[in-house]
Amino acid sequence: MILALDAATSTIVLGLASPDGRILSERRLSGGRGDVLPGLLEECLMEIGAKTSDILEVVCGVGPGSFTGIRIALSFGHGLAFRRHLPYRGVSSLAAALHSPALDKNRPRVALLDALRGEAYLRTGLGATDVRLPLADLPQWRNDLQLVAEGRPDFLAVLPAGWLPLSDHVSVAGLVAARVGSIDPVPNYLRASAPEELRAAR
Repeated sequence: MILALDAATSTIVLGLASPDGRILSERRLSGGRGDVLPGLLEECLMEIGAKTSDILEVVCGVGPGSFTGIRIALSFGHGLAFRRHLPYRGVSSLAAALHSPALDKNRPRVALLDALRGEAYLRTGLGATDVRLPLADLPQWRNDLQLVAEGRPDFLAVLPAGWLPLSDHVSVAGLVAARVGSIDPVPNYLRASAPEELRAAR
């Protein structure tokens, strides 16, 4: 089985899938903290009568997103993979959202996340890369676009009608599908943490 998890957005996602991508068990927890991951894994294993020894690969969302959520998820995934020498793959959390099976494959997709400080994290398609840019530099939105987004109310208020909640689309299925273009399982903050930025400014 593949263990897939992500805690970069407002919803923690953890689940188990077969190598061909079939979802065996999945848990979602809105507003939860990373310390719930062991319990969610236990629930998934119990649901399908499996053991941790049945896990043969670990896939983890690396962000961008919540600094704390990313670190906790990566640490949890690394602990499981390291102990049993399993393949451990990192996946962009924005890419996972764009691989959501709930999105129309025939329409362009964009993932957008509030980066605070007047900036946004953006991914403009499955083959694109994550970027951080000022809100003033966001592209013009096409009418046929599927936009998944997450952020503060004032951030979301300027988006075109019909945008979809990003955290609803980060799923085990999306994480597993995105692992084909996997990256190193290290935090993808797209910028230094605030203390480092302040030190550099001084």
